[in-house]
Amino acid sequence: MAKKKKKNTPKKRTTKPKQTAPESKKRSKYTLIAMIAGGVLVLTGAYFLYQGEKPQTQSPELTELKKDKINLRENRPTLSPARFTGKVRSAYEIARAIPEVLDRLYCYCRCRENFAHKNLLSCYIDTHAST
Repeated sequence: MAKKKKKNTPKKRTTKPKQTAPESKKRSKYTLIAMIAGGVLVLTGAYFLYQGEKPQTQSPELTELKKDKINLRENRPTLSPARFTGKVRSAYEIARAIPEVLDRLYCYCRCRENFAHKNLLSCYIDTHAST
């Protein structure tokens, strides 16, 4: 019997391809992005901390807001809160307590145009604020 000779064919190797080059580039790219983002956060935080440390100076207008130094534009007195009840009474009490604040505010019901009021305090010298 004749022996059949086997052909010497190289065996196919099934190995996993190495991922060294692309994987390391991805890692370094993400590391660089993370470092940049961290640096931006640190710089932003330092900026806001620095801004918060500055002492706030009051303007001369705010320091002069004392009752004895203010000349009111509306010189007429507010109506007595005893004439009203409920929330309206509370509003008239507040208007009587802080006229210097209301004297500087614009009334958004447009009473300046319709009733010739000077400001929000003018609404409390008559019954307009109760409506």
